[in-house]
Amino acid sequence: MFQLPFSKKTLLITAFLSSIVVLLVFFSNYFNSQTRIVFCDVGQGDGTYIRIKNRIDILVDAGPDRKILECLGKYMPFYDRTIEIAIISHQQKDHFGGFLYILDRYDIKKLWTSQIYNSSLSMDQLLDKIDTKNVTIEFPKTRRRVKIFDAVIEFFWPSDGFITKNSFVDSETPALFRQTGMDLNNFSLIFFLEVDGVRILFTGDATPLVLSKLLNLSDGRQDQSKIKTQILKIPHHGSKNGLTVEFLKLADPTYGVISVGKNNSHGHPSLEILDMLEAQQVKIRRTDIEGDVVFRIKGSI
Repeated sequence: MFQLPFSKKTLLITAFLSSIVVLLVFFSNYFNSQTRIVFCDVGQGDGTYIRIKNRIDILVDAGPDRKILECLGKYMPFYDRTIEIAIISHQQKDHFGGFLYILDRYDIKKLWTSQIYNSSLSMDQLLDKIDTKNVTIEFPKTRRRVKIFDAVIEFFWPSDGFITKNSFVDSETPALFRQTGMDLNNFSLIFFLEVDGVRILFTGDATPLVLSKLLNLSDGRQDQSKIKTQILKIPHHGSKNGLTVEFLKLADPTYGVISVGKNNSHGHPSLEILDMLEAQQVKIRRTDIEGDVVFRIKGSI
């Protein structure tokens, strides 16, 4: 009876077992209903990877450079090369720069971003890539709610009125975008993700001006409870020109996450902000200390 040489048998067995392992990994991921939120260590910048119910991939900002790829390679399944929703909180490079590299390796179906355009070579390069890849761009409206399986994303800021009052269009403004003479941080997208009863509030580089306007909304048309959250992404890398005591008390988070680069030149996070968080008994988690900050959610944190 003809027999394969031992080396070929070994190769076939190895290939078979490898296929089994791949299938087991795939199906264990597919049927895992846990949601994972990773505040990636991207240095001095923001980048948060979210995988909802092991079905939908969301990326909120992407840091300044290619370091975001390390985070995606670590936490995103190897067989998945599609990011269903990308969000750029505002157009500063420490929030969007990584997308220049992501688009070379991954498909992005939809991009949500602030309507305020930042005139820069890097941003123009990104818009060209987005156009080449046929990525759909949307500017989320205030109070827009998007349901994703059992999860919900709702946007709070910026309001249409604030954008109209504080921005303009000229001959150099790309189609659909607007420009401003104000600090771009004032136009950061602010939104929450709620999944399995856990709320995460994303704040970009929001300023005290913006947070005060949200508090004013909360006094009237907008229910104050909508600001409350279990996990708060601390605005502007823990800068003293971000979080306020009033907003922190209303949000009342269990965890405060600071996405910040180690030994950065800006002095982030501010001691004032750290003291503020400690005074409110908020558990502080920092990417410059822990590296990637990971939360696994299935009914609780």
